[in-house]
This record gives sequence, C-alpha cells and structure tokens, in this order.
Amino acid sequence: MSPEDLLRVEPEVLAKLILHKREVITQKLPETIETIAEQKLTAEKLARQSRTKKDDLEPKVNNLIKERQNVVREIKDKLHSNSSTNDEIPIDFETIQKLLTPRVSTEQFVNLLDNLIESYNKNEGNPDTLEHYQSSIKANEALKQVTTEFEQAKVHWNENEAHRRKLESKFTKLSSSLEESNHAKEYWNEKLSSGLDELLVDAKRVAAGGQSSRQILRNNKPNNRQRRE
Repeated sequence: MSPEDLLRVEPEVLAKLILHKREVITQKLPETIETIAEQKLTAEKLARQSRTKKDDLEPKVNNLIKERQNVVREIKDKLHSNSSTNDEIPIDFETIQKLLTPRVSTEQFVNLLDNLIESYNKNEGNPDTLEHYQSSIKANEALKQVTTEFEQAKVHWNENEAHRRKLESKFTKLSSSLEESNHAKEYWNEKLSSGLDELLVDAKRVAAGGQSSRQILRNNKPNNRQRRE
C-alpha cells in the first residue's frame, strides 16, 4: 500500500486494522511463549548440571597439579641444600620452573621430570629414595584423565549456557511484545469506542491549511533554545 493509498483509508478502518493485528499477536504469542518457557527451564537445568560438573572437577585438577609438583619441590630443595655446600652441583632452574607451571601438559611433565631426575641422579642417587616420586607420577597420570573430563565439561557448560541465554533473550522479547500488544489492543478498543477525534486534530489542522505537528515542533525549537539561554 502506497502512502497515497494509506491516506485515503478511513481512520476508523485503519484503527480496526491495527487492532486486528494486535489481536492476532495476543492470540498466537501465549502458546509460543509457553513453549519457549519450557525450553528455557530445560536449558537452565542443563546449564546448572554442566556447571556443577565443571565446578566439581576444577578443584580435583588443581589438587592433582599441586600433588605432582611435590617431587619437583623436593628435588629443588635437596639440590639447593647441597649446592650451598658444593658449588659444582648444577641446578636446572629452567626445567624446575617449567615443571612448576600448572599449564604444562602431562606428557611434557614426564619428559621434563626425566631430565630433572637425570640431573638429580648425578648428584644424589636413586630417585626411589625421593619421598614424593611415586605419588607425583601417579598424580600426573590421574591428571591426564581428569583434565580431559574437565575440558569437556567446560565445553558442555559453555554450549549449554549460550543456549540458555539465547532462550532467555527470546523469552524476554516475546513477553515484552505480548505486553505491548495487550496495551495497544486496550488503547485502540478504547479509541474506537470513544471516537477518533482526538487523534485527528493534526490531520484536520493540515487539511485546513495549517502546519503539521512536525513543523510546529521544528518551529518551536529556536524558542526553546532562547529560553534556555
């Protein structure tokens, strides 16, 4: 419909068309909103479950990282203690620092620890004498499996949380649209009952050769500016 065609439509007919559109929306949206609400509840449940799993695994990962580092700290302390009495004992601080980095992979940890143990053997002897050697090796092995589970849990939580937020946003928009349509329906019903004269004031003024509401607003802007000054 062109602007010219629209202007030829009777105001009452146009108001009824607007009212009909709003009535259709208020009839269709509740069912859609109910469906989205059910989907949202399911998404919220999945997001909570995946977050709980992620949160449960995170301290396990951190504890295993600390446990596997025990042998590194033990070797570091012994080498440092012996180096204070023997300047010829080298300390591989770079390898030790890498082993104490939480982000070092379980495979890298094994290789780096072997290098440190080799250096330790040259100065101290059998690694079996280390108190934390076996427990640190077992902690690193357990960490490999738990880390995989933790990374998967983070992925699942991010996916579920993104889906939950998407549904939350959709639910909010549809609910706002329904509320707006209900208000609009009440408004146009009231106007059709009481008459549209109030809404036709501007149109009648223009038809009589007067200014449109936009032109009046534009003309009033300088006056408003002068008052402020």
